[in-house]
Amino acid sequence: MALLGSVIAGRMRPVLSPLLHIRLMSSFAHLTSTVHPVKNRDMFVLVCSTLSPFLKPRDASLCHIRNYAKSKDKKGKDKKIQVHLSDSELSEVVNVTHMREEFSGIVEKLKEDYIKNLSLRTSVGSIENALVKLEGDEYPLNEIAQISRKSSHLLVINAAAFPQALTGIMTALRESGMNLNPQQEGTTIYVALPKVTKEHRENLAKNAKTLYNRCKDHLRDSQNQYVRKSKKKEGQMPDDLVHNAQLKIREIAESYMQEAEKMMMAKQKELLQAN
Repeated sequence: MALLGSVIAGRMRPVLSPLLHIRLMSSFAHLTSTVHPVKNRDMFVLVCSTLSPFLKPRDASLCHIRNYAKSKDKKGKDKKIQVHLSDSELSEVVNVTHMREEFSGIVEKLKEDYIKNLSLRTSVGSIENALVKLEGDEYPLNEIAQISRKSSHLLVINAAAFPQALTGIMTALRESGMNLNPQQEGTTIYVALPKVTKEHRENLAKNAKTLYNRCKDHLRDSQNQYVRKSKKKEGQMPDDLVHNAQLKIREIAESYMQEAEKMMMAKQKELLQAN
């Protein structure tokens, strides 16, 4: 004789009438129970057996228990797929040489900004060469204003020759990444050169992150431009080639972003380290 029960919410529910259940409990000492696993990991059957003559065999009742995947089982889903597409194959869809040069130029611009603008001791030359937007074009500051040093820690910028450039000059100085706080009085701008303090270092490190984010945005814009160009080839070339080309463009752009990020981290370490 065998008594079969189903496991529900961690408890055994005997498949018996109330009377048989009472008689079963009175002779509970005769019961032994075993768990028989099923190959499917999502379910199992609990089988109880007894020698009591009043019990009839019953069919097994299965309780399906769902085991949800844990986070460690999902790690592989977030992995990026590496596209095996050569430059010669990619060149059938977009101009690979031009694209790489454009990506490289954006990263190189970040490097130049770090060298020119993110120095612990602000260089007067960096301020003189700050690009100012004027009438739809950009000009170095020293071409549209007179710059003089009033003291070792104060510069005076006279923009009387081009007063319409004052707004552009103030914007260029504030967004230069050199941690400058220009003050305007009429057509004259006073720029205090910051001292090397812990706060100054931290501000420069933040500016390094700001310049990196700007570089990454430019890379994204350039990447999307080439992706759009590749989509125009749909219907003219095999679908697999066009699809893989788009993935490869994003993969290449991502490699330049990683290069820019390493550059940013190195610059921040340089700025924050003790004298």
